[in-house]
Amino acid sequence: MSKPAMNTGIAGRLVVVVSAIVIFLSINLIASLKLEGAQVDLTEQKLFTLADGAKAILADVREPIKVTLYRSRDLINAVPDLQPHATQVAGLLRSFEQQSGGKISVDVVDVQPFSPEEDQALAYKLAGFNLNRAGDKGYFGLVGTNTVDTLETIPFLDPSRQAFLQYDLARFVHRLANPKEPKVAVVDGMSMLGVRDAGRMPWAVVEMLSQDYAVTPLPPNMTSVPPDTDVLIVAHPATLTPQAEYAIDQFVLGGGPALVFVDPFAERSAPSQQNAMIPMYPSSDIAPLMTAWGVAMDPTKVVGDSDMALQTVGTAGRQQVVANYLPWLKIDGDAFNQDDPVTARLNVMRMSSAGALHPVDGATTTMVPLIQTTPNSMLLDQALVMQRPNPNYLLGQFVPSGVRQVLAAEVTGPAHTAFPDGKPADPEGGDKGSETAPQLTSGNVNLIVVADADMLADDHVVNRNGQPVSSNGDFVLNAVEKLAGGDALIALRGGGQVSRPFTRLQAMQASADETYRAKEQDLTKELADIQQRLLELQAPVQSGGEDLQAMYERQQAEITTANTRMMEVRRELRDIRAALRSDVDRMDTWLKVLNIGLVPILLILAALGVALWQRARRSSANAQLVGE
Repeated sequence: MSKPAMNTGIAGRLVVVVSAIVIFLSINLIASLKLEGAQVDLTEQKLFTLADGAKAILADVREPIKVTLYRSRDLINAVPDLQPHATQVAGLLRSFEQQSGGKISVDVVDVQPFSPEEDQALAYKLAGFNLNRAGDKGYFGLVGTNTVDTLETIPFLDPSRQAFLQYDLARFVHRLANPKEPKVAVVDGMSMLGVRDAGRMPWAVVEMLSQDYAVTPLPPNMTSVPPDTDVLIVAHPATLTPQAEYAIDQFVLGGGPALVFVDPFAERSAPSQQNAMIPMYPSSDIAPLMTAWGVAMDPTKVVGDSDMALQTVGTAGRQQVVANYLPWLKIDGDAFNQDDPVTARLNVMRMSSAGALHPVDGATTTMVPLIQTTPNSMLLDQALVMQRPNPNYLLGQFVPSGVRQVLAAEVTGPAHTAFPDGKPADPEGGDKGSETAPQLTSGNVNLIVVADADMLADDHVVNRNGQPVSSNGDFVLNAVEKLAGGDALIALRGGGQVSRPFTRLQAMQASADETYRAKEQDLTKELADIQQRLLELQAPVQSGGEDLQAMYERQQAEITTANTRMMEVRRELRDIRAALRSDVDRMDTWLKVLNIGLVPILLILAALGVALWQRARRSSANAQLVGE
């Protein structure tokens, strides 16, 4: 090849490489100027893509909402697991801002110690976390306000709730967009609302609800549910009239959310006047309504579970012994549905003589379990459990079914009325009640059904001092909060997790900790010993007959030696602490270099590949011309 041709080839390759770099930089510049805020979600589980439920909630925003993210850069950098979570939070907030069409504005505030921004974070009661031994705090929380000065906060955007981040943010916005106090109507078959005038206080779970909701009682013979009801709670509906059942039917078919507690043996309900040991109305199942909703519970069966059973006192011959009582259940761990925000964060719950829920054959609704037993469960006869038998007798009869019984479930989807013949007759006149509204014959239902009403009782929720002893109250609050959000919020379930830890990086961190931590502890102890020795040496000199000048000189020499060693130990400690992170930081730096530089490098390599390919084509074409 001639020299001019070679120079032309080199120049051509340089032009291609330079062009690729220019194109890459131009694309970034244009994107920053023209496509500001545009996002492409390349995550496996679409973590930055808004779900339809979130979009529906954002479409409902009518008035401006201001959202401020208070975050401390030092806190984010100090906690590796917080970094990907912080990225997802920022990305979703941008998506919320864009989707709202300008109704939501998002500000980000970097909170530094002793700054006015920290004063604001403290005023909003955001959670602070120690950054160092000096007590400096870091923050990562959210504050929102609307045009009527409603204030909502998320004190800490917890990475452990990463799977529910979109749900939490949507709920946050929903509460600001709908600032009126939600109304919860309660059909009370457990006497949990109390009668203050008679000295009977509401149960603790009602007091918890009253802090955030307007709680209104409904009688068991009601003829309608107030139209402004946000959530209907039905607790142990043992005495409902047909008219009340019809009212519930129509409310639910009209899209009204309901939290329903049925029970095969409601131990904590009002006692019988003839026998105080037996409830006046032991069971409740409102079978017609539940069948129409596609879910059923056999009121003659009580769930027992040998793995979840609480201990109580039983007898063995004439001896009293502690034994597992199968119908009383301690619920924790895998019993909770970890993919639903109602149950994902619960610790432990208690249920007594609960029933088992199951879908009805041919149901058009979908039943999603929220709480389940273990496979070591058995359905016990309700009549036997009502006799309160010896726990050891029940254990002797126990045969595990191998089935995980459903104790609580979410029921959603299309359903038909339980009253195909129309509104029931008026009990007063014997005729059908006056039709005040057209009957709904079908609709989409949003329900949470629980097969135990005793879980609402105070002894299952709080101790004598009013302190929580279980997550029973949290379950009720979570369920009502989710139902009050409507269809859109109910549709938002837990998503994926953005945290994809670098296992090699974590292994290096653990190895560094193990290598250096023991030496650091030894040096720290030596430093403390030296400091103690210095205190002793600086005490007044006591002669005891010895020459004072000699003693003073020896003491000063020891102080000098101790100070020198103390400085050496401090230097070694600094070196140890630096070494503790060196390998990890080196790996982290390489990861950042790859993340930042990988795309340009790949573009340059691609450009070089194109240049070589073009050169090969030209060489081949030239060879053919020479051959001709």
